[in-house]
Amino acid sequence: MDQRQILLQNLQRAQGKKLSPGEFAEEFLKLKRQSAKYRADKIYPTAASEQPENAKKNRYKDILPFDHSRVELSLITSDTDSHYINANFIKGVYGPRAYIATQGPLPTTVIDFWRMIWEYEVQVVVMACMEFEMGKRKCERYWAEVDGSPLHCGPFSITCEAEDKRNEYVIRTLKVTLNEAARSIHHFHYRNWPDHHVPSSIEPILQLVRDIRCCQPHDWVPVCIHCSAGCGRTGVICAIDYTQRLLQDGIVPVNFSVFSLIQDMRTQRPCIVQTK
Repeated sequence: MDQRQILLQNLQRAQGKKLSPGEFAEEFLKLKRQSAKYRADKIYPTAASEQPENAKKNRYKDILPFDHSRVELSLITSDTDSHYINANFIKGVYGPRAYIATQGPLPTTVIDFWRMIWEYEVQVVVMACMEFEMGKRKCERYWAEVDGSPLHCGPFSITCEAEDKRNEYVIRTLKVTLNEAARSIHHFHYRNWPDHHVPSSIEPILQLVRDIRCCQPHDWVPVCIHCSAGCGRTGVICAIDYTQRLLQDGIVPVNFSVFSLIQDMRTQRPCIVQTK
């Protein structure tokens, strides 16, 4: 079966689910039941996140990174640094560490966030939430604003060298300095995606993903993606980028399905994609 036939088959399948929303809802319910079983049976342990010294570093007590795929930190910048951060590697089309899915930093984990970005040589950070949503803080500010003062996070200094405002998102060019070394980070901030809801239009999301891949077309280093919990909106962006890579390179498998993709991602980080 060639790529055209595979794509046609997938489009027909998707159209059928659109016309039969009950089937779509049943698949989503199946994902939720499966995740509940993972948690109840401890199929994917979360021992590191449950250690007393690490528990306070979790934004949500029910979103804990699986041990087998969690991001470990070895870059030490002070005596208080540890190996733990609430983040997981997510497999991509071409490698096991295409994405880092993580929570929005807490006041006490901003330095850990930048340690992770630096250690894994991340070039692109995607933020899919606001600092405050519905009157609640969802993410600590870890970036600098253009024409503003540098942000100092422990040994890291962050400045914003440029800002490109789009309708739905902002692209910032950040300069991050550690000791005498400096790196450029592209910060994509999607600002119109309500928590536990869907955007009003898919096109800005697709354009966001295209812009991300213009900055980083390869998977040599991971793209870091976060919302508040690092599950719902984060998972959607991972899944869209993964699927676009398959389409772009003409390698969509015969048995491909979005359900199977999300199912697999949920074995790497809990609760990936939270809204049907």
